[in-house]
Amino acid sequence: MIGTIIRIVLLGAFAVLVACAVGLVIMSGVAQSHDVVRIPVPPSTFVGGTVSTADFADAYIEPLNYSTFTNIDRVAQVAFHQGDKEVFRNQREVAYEGTRCGLNYVISYILAKDTSPQTLTVATTVRRVDKGRKGPRFLLALWKPVHRRLMPYLLDRMAILAPD
Repeated sequence: MIGTIIRIVLLGAFAVLVACAVGLVIMSGVAQSHDVVRIPVPPSTFVGGTVSTADFADAYIEPLNYSTFTNIDRVAQVAFHQGDKEVFRNQREVAYEGTRCGLNYVISYILAKDTSPQTLTVATTVRRVDKGRKGPRFLLALWKPVHRRLMPYLLDRMAILAPD
């Protein structure tokens, strides 16, 4: 009886995991169809200055063909993640910092209004707090592929729902 219940729970957990993986692949495909592409973290930005100490860094850019943001304050209002605190803001970029599960991260939203069409870039850097602990290292290894599938989709949703 107990063995059967354990098998059902494990089978259910496996089915949920497979459904989540398929969902992430579909979301990534939707973002790619809307011209979201992965780029190196822009070095002339605030988040670009944190790359040298990061264990993981990536950035995604999307052209704003049909929607626009009037300024970086509007971008900050609809940002999908704002971390624990804002650490930097200028006319082009707003950056947030946070800590979760032994990982420090910086997420930055960069609005380039001087290009045609406008572009919106989201860049992230992640650093392990305690290099000796194995937990954050394994969490980072699990987090990387999920982040690479989810972040383009979130950027795409943010661009589609641009308020202006």
